[in-house]
Amino acid sequence: MGVWLYSFGLFLYKQTIKFAALFHAKAKLMVEGWSRSLAHSSTTRVEALGKINVWFHVASLGEFEQGRPIIEAYRAKYPTHRIVLSFFSPSGYEVRKNYDKVDEVVYLPLDSKKNAKAFLDWVQPDLAIFVKYEYWYFYLSELKKRNIPTLLVSAIFRENSVFFGIFGSFFRQILNNFTRLYLQNKKSADLLAAHGISHFEVVGDTRFDRVLDLSQQIEHWEIKELFVGKSEFAVAGSVWDVDMQVLIPIIQKNDFKWIIAPHEMHPEEMSRWANELGQSVAYSKGSTQSEIEKAKVLFVNEFGRLASLYQSCKYAYIGGSFGAGLHNTLEAAVFGPPIFFGNKNYQKFQEAVDLIEKGIAFVISSTEEMEILVSDFEKNADKRLAIEKASTQFVKENVGATKKIMTFINQLEGWKKA
Repeated sequence: MGVWLYSFGLFLYKQTIKFAALFHAKAKLMVEGWSRSLAHSSTTRVEALGKINVWFHVASLGEFEQGRPIIEAYRAKYPTHRIVLSFFSPSGYEVRKNYDKVDEVVYLPLDSKKNAKAFLDWVQPDLAIFVKYEYWYFYLSELKKRNIPTLLVSAIFRENSVFFGIFGSFFRQILNNFTRLYLQNKKSADLLAAHGISHFEVVGDTRFDRVLDLSQQIEHWEIKELFVGKSEFAVAGSVWDVDMQVLIPIIQKNDFKWIIAPHEMHPEEMSRWANELGQSVAYSKGSTQSEIEKAKVLFVNEFGRLASLYQSCKYAYIGGSFGAGLHNTLEAAVFGPPIFFGNKNYQKFQEAVDLIEKGIAFVISSTEEMEILVSDFEKNADKRLAIEKASTQFVKENVGATKKIMTFINQLEGWKKA
């Protein structure tokens, strides 16, 4: 019954996406991506012949950042192996389709018995690594059937997840297809153990490895340096309109500069925000050097810059938690500024909860709440310094997940590592 309901749910999802593709750009990209991947799967497998093939699968951009440290550690260790990276979401694929640490980047065809067999026949994986939330029944069952070592990394489980609900036995069966589960926290381990699952290890979140590495090799960006000069500045990263409505009154009142990196690059929306701000505004792409130097606010209208923006910033606001979910806080935490984010949807992110508990991050529900906190920090520089010290220490204490996972990969028995 579980498999039938699962398959029916995927059928409905597929039809919904196909219908949405008629008028929604992201849905259209997804459908086109499925078609390209299925076309790959039906052609020659010459790419895989005579090679060791490793398949990494992530849902979207956030999960890619969690898998990235392992991909790059793997590439450094085994430079001749073929690496295939698959995405479920257009948000990840479109940004990272030219990622140069892998051999191929593709969309994952929607889960089905037929698609799983065809895709695995094409990839011919000797090892599969899934990141965080990806539990595709037919793909994982086929991997198990073929005796292919399969890892789940940066996984996290909660009491209200599908694994412990009314259909829990079916979804826990999916977990048994993994060779090893690498968990972010002990709470996840306790939940799994209570339900008879033992093939796990608590190693933490691989993103700590990623952000620490990034912080040590930040490239100077001329646009940022032109804009900041000798001024103090704050960064608002991955923001949506609901975040900006909280921030705009604050930006209008304070004296320091602001760098704003929207989650999605919509020129019309940025233009509207600029009008609402009533401040001198520049754009990282399209503004002159003089405009950038004189501006109070810089909109970053290009991808790939966010992680480096937080270096030396006075405050960091992370978007998303007033909506679908909080974005990456660790990219800011590694540099030590006080971090702010909305109060509605952050609880499922372990690092956010930890940052709050340690007094590094602060949850706000309104402009007024953030203004009070910022005002307090402006009067007490020692508080900011204490947060910087605690934040950098927090990151350093939590690195090491990638090394532990790579140790397991290196020791896999019966797996050819030519």
